Amino acid sequence: MRRTILATVLVLAACSPVSETADPTGILEVTTTARIVTTITTVETTSTTEDPTTTSTPATTTTLEATTITSDVVDGNWADQPLIVTGFGALGWWDGTDWVRAETEGALPVVGGEDYQIAVIGLEATTTGGPQGLVCEPVFNLGVILEDDHLLGGWPGPYGVAISAPWDLQPNLFEPFVDDGAFAAIASGLLAERGLVVADPAIKQLVRTDLEGDGINEILVVAEDIRGGFLPEVGDYSIIFMQKVIEGDVRTVVLGDSVITDPEGSFVVGFSVGAVADLSGDGQMEIVVDSAFFEGLGVDVWEYVD
Repeated sequence: MRRTILATVLVLAACSPVSETADPTGILEVTTTARIVTTITTVETTSTTEDPTTTSTPATTTTLEATTITSDVVDGNWADQPLIVTGFGALGWWDGTDWVRAETEGALPVVGGEDYQIAVIGLEATTTGGPQGLVCEPVFNLGVILEDDHLLGGWPGPYGVAISAPWDLQPNLFEPFVDDGAFAAIASGLLAERGLVVADPAIKQLVRTDLEGDGINEILVVAEDIRGGFLPEVGDYSIIFMQKVIEGDVRTVVLGDSVITDPEGSFVVGFSVGAVADLSGDGQMEIVVDSAFFEGLGVDVWEYVD
C-alpha cells in the first residue's frame, strides 16, 4: 500500500515521497497513521515559460471525508461555502464534501460584501470582498477584489490567502524555530540528489506544526539562495520539504524545488510557506505554499487526507 502520496485535489496527479531519513532532532514523534497529501493551484504570470521542475504521474482518486465546523468562531458576514481567494484570483471553495476549483468562467459562491479572514504567517486580520469579477490584468482570473488585499503580502512572498469562513484558522500547533544544522544537512542531501553540491544551505523558513491536531509534529523547511534577482545563475536553489513520521519511519516529502545547474533554457522559482491554516473547517490545517518567479507568483494549498 502506498503511503504519503503527493496529489492534486482536483487534477489528482500523484507522485511518491522522495526519501526517508532518521529524525535528526527528536522533534518528530512516531505514528502509524497513513496520510495522503493533496493540492489545489492557481498561478499569476506574464510569462509563458513552463516550470522545468514540474512533473506528474498518472492520476489517482481520493475520497475526502470531513465534518465542517458550522458554529461561528468569528463574527461576520460569511459565505455559505468558504471561498478561498488571493489578490490575483479565486482558488476554489469547500462545498462540505469536496474541493471545487474556481474556473476562468462560471459562478463563485459569493454575492459581494462577505467578510474574509486573512491566512498569512504572522498576521491575524479580516477584510471585506466585493462581488465576483475578473481580476489580475492581463491574465483576468475570476475572483473578488478585497478591500485590504495588501494584507496577503507581496511578491516574492510569503504570500497568503483569504477565506470567507468563521472558524479558527489555526487551531493546532504552529511555531517557527531555529535550525541547529540538522535540517540544513537534510537540505544539502536533497540538493545533491538534484545535481547541486551545497555544503551548508541557507534555511529561509523552518516551522514546527501539527496539521492534524494528533500530537504528531510535521516540520516544514525552506532552503534558498537566489542571487540573481530571479534571473537564473548556476548554483541558485530553492526547495521546500516536509518531514513526517509514518509507521515509525521519518519521511521527507518535497513540495517544490528549483535547482539551477545550467541557466540555459531554465528559470529559478523561489518557494515559501505563506500560511498554515484550516481552510475546510474540519480542525485540520492545510499548507499554503508560494512559488515566486520573474514577474509571477503562484499559490498552492496542500492538504493531508486520511
